[in-house]
Amino acid sequence: MASIKMKLGYTQQAMELSCNFIEHYMTSCPPVYALIYIMGMKKLMNGEGISITELAQQFNITESDVMNAWRHWENVGIVKLEDPDKNIAITFYQVHVPEHTPEQVAQPIKHTVSGGRPQYTIDELTVYRKQSRDVARMFERAEQTLGKLLYYNDLSIIFSFHDWLRLPIDVIEYLLTYCAENGHRNLRYIEKCALDWADNGVDDLEKALIYVQAFDKNYRTILHYMGQTSGYPTPSHRKYIDKWIETWKMPLDLVMEACDRSVAAIDKPTFAYVNKILSEWDKKDVRDIEGVKALDAEFAKSKEASTTVSPAIVSIDKKVATPKVNRFVNFTQREHDYAKLEQLERAYLEQKLK
Repeated sequence: MASIKMKLGYTQQAMELSCNFIEHYMTSCPPVYALIYIMGMKKLMNGEGISITELAQQFNITESDVMNAWRHWENVGIVKLEDPDKNIAITFYQVHVPEHTPEQVAQPIKHTVSGGRPQYTIDELTVYRKQSRDVARMFERAEQTLGKLLYYNDLSIIFSFHDWLRLPIDVIEYLLTYCAENGHRNLRYIEKCALDWADNGVDDLEKALIYVQAFDKNYRTILHYMGQTSGYPTPSHRKYIDKWIETWKMPLDLVMEACDRSVAAIDKPTFAYVNKILSEWDKKDVRDIEGVKALDAEFAKSKEASTTVSPAIVSIDKKVATPKVNRFVNFTQREHDYAKLEQLERAYLEQKLK
């Protein structure tokens, strides 16, 4: 494992912890980052060496956590990192009051797919498993929850939830349980959920419970009504649902009504069609079923008025029907005297008999 060489970038007779560090830096970062900085300073002042592996073991964290801490302190300008052939060198600088605010220093990292999930070797995963009882327990419970033996690629994905997405171990275990109970044991699906939780700041178990309740109430219910009983909402779907629920403040039962009307109108509902319905209701400030019924009654009344014809207009336009004249009927009809014809026929027969 990589070792760390440290040197002091200013003259100091004894170890001291700057008040500026305590007031402006230590309170605006993860606590373990401050501890790593203090431990490194202490080792430096005592003339002792230190390694990434040693720091990871002392604080029961991963080696990548240790490097993230040092990179954090480099970003805020109180140390400088050098990496000649993996023998990391750290120079400590005197701590001054930062020009930026603590909030800017503590700017959280938003993890996205474009960032790229890191890959871990089998040896790395073995070391992490041996170093941390929590990581070993997470792997064991993951196999129990998902009901299958997890191989290298599976463990790499699960470990990335903690190392890359910064999700706590207990949150990851709850995430696996939640997905499995809803019939989703595919790790690609679970990874989408993990990314979503990380991006929405689900960084403790209480937040996870609240987030799941809201997700099941809104996203999962609406997806079910839209005929999508499996899978995770796409970014486009989430954009629609967030607009309906968060921006337009539409109650869930009103969204359900719009979904039902979409089915009745086009057989197969689409998010765009439901959005069109809800957009019209939003423009008319309709926020409950009674308001929708009032709109329906108003529409029916206006439609009836537009199709009804006045009786006065009927009497004025009414005309007497006259026979149509054409070349087949435009001639004088013949009239026959059938009695006279019969008399002539009888005289003809008598003459013939004589």
